[in-house]
Amino acid sequence: MFIAIEHEIHDPEQFQQCAEQVFPLPEGLHVHQFLPATDLSKAACLYEAPSVERLRSYLDAALGDASTQRYFPVAEGQAIGLPASVSPMPERHA
Repeated sequence: MFIAIEHEIHDPEQFQQCAEQVFPLPEGLHVHQFLPATDLSKAACLYEAPSVERLRSYLDAALGDASTQRYFPVAEGQAIGLPASVSPMPERHA
């Protein structure tokens, strides 16, 4: 699933240091986009992950108090410009 994140950045320098420690991402998590504001007060990201909870537990721990995140699953049917998925499609049983 695609998950969008809004980061409210409280400490840009600390956020950058923490963000560098996020990589490499654990298996099952993939970042497609990182879009920081010019003043580094906020950023938006597009991730692919099995669930919001899995992504939240990893990123919130890694970013600490440098930022506050808001996560939401993307309505893929209404979204414009989503990248190709890197996750294997689940098998469908007839």
